[in-house]
Amino acid sequence: MWKWDILTVLWGIWLLTIILFCVFIIYAYLVGAAKIPRLVTDAFIQTAILVDITAGGIAFGLLVFVGLYRVFLKSNIVRAGSPGAMGVISSYVRYSGILLILPLYLFFRLLNLPKFIVLIRTNKLSLIRPGSVIKRVAEIITVILILLPVWMGVYYLAGYAVVNALGYVAEPQAISGTGSMYPTFPKGEGDDKLALSKQVVGTPGMFRYPNGLVAFGKRYFGYELGRGDIVVAENNEIRERTRETYGEPGGWVKRIIGLPGDTLELRSGTVYLNGEPMREKYTAKPQSTFGQAFLGECKKITVPENSLFLMGDNRKGSGDSRDMGFVGVNAVNHVIPLKSQIGVLDHGWRDTAADFDDTNKIRLDVEEYIRLLNEKRREAGVKPVSYQAKLAISAEKRGEVMLKYDDFSFEATRSGYTMSDAMRDANYSNIVWGEAPTLGYYEAEELIENQFQFPESKKFLLDATFQDVGVSEVVGAINGCPTQVIVAHFAGYVPPNYTKEVVDSWKLALTRLMEIQPGWNSLTNVFSVYDAHKEEVNRMNEIIAIRITNIRSIVSRMEANQWLTAEQNAFIRIDEQLAKEQDSLATKLNSY
Repeated sequence: MWKWDILTVLWGIWLLTIILFCVFIIYAYLVGAAKIPRLVTDAFIQTAILVDITAGGIAFGLLVFVGLYRVFLKSNIVRAGSPGAMGVISSYVRYSGILLILPLYLFFRLLNLPKFIVLIRTNKLSLIRPGSVIKRVAEIITVILILLPVWMGVYYLAGYAVVNALGYVAEPQAISGTGSMYPTFPKGEGDDKLALSKQVVGTPGMFRYPNGLVAFGKRYFGYELGRGDIVVAENNEIRERTRETYGEPGGWVKRIIGLPGDTLELRSGTVYLNGEPMREKYTAKPQSTFGQAFLGECKKITVPENSLFLMGDNRKGSGDSRDMGFVGVNAVNHVIPLKSQIGVLDHGWRDTAADFDDTNKIRLDVEEYIRLLNEKRREAGVKPVSYQAKLAISAEKRGEVMLKYDDFSFEATRSGYTMSDAMRDANYSNIVWGEAPTLGYYEAEELIENQFQFPESKKFLLDATFQDVGVSEVVGAINGCPTQVIVAHFAGYVPPNYTKEVVDSWKLALTRLMEIQPGWNSLTNVFSVYDAHKEEVNRMNEIIAIRITNIRSIVSRMEANQWLTAEQNAFIRIDEQLAKEQDSLATKLNSY
């Protein structure tokens, strides 16, 4: 049939590829170990090895295929077909079909049901020899127990290899316990950010992205990202932000909210997508999405081409596109499609039927907030604070001004109405004070969690000098956008604890003034001097009297370890000028 033996040729090719592979490996070892001059480039070696392995694999596959074909041909399982090329091709096509289902083909061929039925109908079952039956049963068992599992395993591996090559094999991805994707993924334990970032709370299977097959510059069978998909995104900016927050660079696990061309707006805690409010069952709370640095309240943005807008499910505990901005599609490396999350990751999702009702607006339980705050203070070894109604009034007054002027600075740079002014208008005064404004709607636990995740606000809330607290929710608008601000006012008293040197210096000044006062007063009775310098003498006595009165009150409060009044502090600022004027008058009068 053949002018040359194809099995010999295929076997020779396969053997040659094995020899070449060994040569390439030895050469690579010599180059790496002895540093001998390279005769060819590394890229050439890599290509040559790849071509060699591919050629060897094809040769081996054809060798097995042709070898089995000849065996089947001799066994008359396949027929040689009509002479000529078409006969050979048709024979190979029939053989290929048999090879695809070989275990099933052999099973039914060995079982030979048509012959068995004929024997039953003709009552010739007695002609069947027991030995042949045993042999046939053994062959069928061998096919079922050995050949069929092997064939199925090969199909599985082949299918797995194809699916894996296309990127559709789920790869486990570690989810840290930072809580940004709660409730889809649980929160870690504790409140230390670095420790939470190292806790693994889940390892869901995620598909590689982009996936599919690239051919002739186009991608086929690839998954198209959609809204609601959970993705792993990583680029230089994300790595830098995670390093600043958690101490180590890493990626984000977030949800796709906006696709290229989508228009987004945040208003009253709700996301508006292309003008329509979104019912987001995967978020931790309804009406809980508020603006950040990049996307503020009531500002519309359109997602540009090849970009995504990502957010965490725990909107009050997630740093995401609201702060950083859009994320390029090319930053995504893994994805869980929304439909794949159903029944697997949706156990903590909400019923969104009443999401937009006013009853779902989050309210702050001030009493619970203070209780949780005091728990944190006790844990830190700091005395608790007490609710002060007057501070709640001052907090409300400050909140109203903050919203009116869109000015949340402590210095009140736009409004000019400071916390000190608000406390005065609320008839409250103290020695130390400070405020903590927070935009948005919060429950007590959420507000505490939000405030304690930032080092500066945590330090402020644990300040041991604070003794009183007042909290107020103020609803208003900024540039026509409905907004709420929660303002917490803190205040406390700290004893001045003046040093002995400071008190003694004021007492010495008072003593000296009292010593010289009689002498200068007596000049009013020396008519020759007084008549000529009446104005200077009167001013001199006036300055001495003013200084004695004020310094006496300052010394009195200092000895009682009390803070000086605003008037006394004002006098200290002008006392130096009075002292200089007194010295100038003394010099002038003593020269006469």
